Amino acid sequence: MAPSFEPANAALSKRLLDQHDVVIDAFGGKLLLFPFDQSASDLKVLESGCADGHWLQHLSTLTPSLPSATYVGTDINDSFFPKSHPQNFTFTKHNVADRWPSSEHAKYDIVHQRLSLPGAAPHAPLRTAVKNLFDLVKPGGWIQLVEAEQLGPNSGPVFEQFLDLVKLVFDTTGAGWKYAQEMKGWLEEAGAVDVQEVSVDMAFGAAHTDAVLAEKGATCTAGAIAGLVMHAKMMGLKTGLSDEELDSMADRLLVELREKGANYPLRAAWGRKKEKA
Repeated sequence: MAPSFEPANAALSKRLLDQHDVVIDAFGGKLLLFPFDQSASDLKVLESGCADGHWLQHLSTLTPSLPSATYVGTDINDSFFPKSHPQNFTFTKHNVADRWPSSEHAKYDIVHQRLSLPGAAPHAPLRTAVKNLFDLVKPGGWIQLVEAEQLGPNSGPVFEQFLDLVKLVFDTTGAGWKYAQEMKGWLEEAGAVDVQEVSVDMAFGAAHTDAVLAEKGATCTAGAIAGLVMHAKMMGLKTGLSDEELDSMADRLLVELREKGANYPLRAAWGRKKEKA
């Protein structure tokens, strides 16, 4: 039985759950791309940039043994956290750009972060954020990072406008838009072993063969545009688009995704902390 959670914002939670479903589908239904012992006792899992914790909730339902584990979610915005949740879940405000308390170092069997690494900039280099995450992994434990590659093969003009805006924001903050290609190297630099990576295609809208996931991909992507546009305006960025084009981007993108669809590659990198001799 799935744990009982009460979302802080039902509409936001629905959009994030739709996004989660599309992302997991792109990875063949897998939440984790490395082997781990699902029957291990006292399993401790941390998700950084957890928002309302859909990934943690999903992981906790995979096997009968996992619901007894400890699940920790962190995010810079604590307004996303569920209003209520099972006792073995904890949600804590934290910026991945900052080091975690030393009491949390080497405590986690699994550390996961998805689609939030650029948020570390401009407070810290992204490689520093990766090192901060790796500090949390216990010897023998694993870390997994998942990020978009900011490419749109075979996509339409509105999706290209969306990507151009994302790239401009990330380049301006100092994250750079090619960061996903650096994750494997940053994990190795932090000391991870058995490091691997994979790039998969995430299909939105009409590009997806499943009608339900097609609509989820279209609406969750278009639903994120308002926040992106607001952020770009607050930064005073010169986008090359008129205010009308910016303000209508969400509606125009939804139409384009439903009619044409889009492809948005995701890259995952994962590695293990070497066990002590």
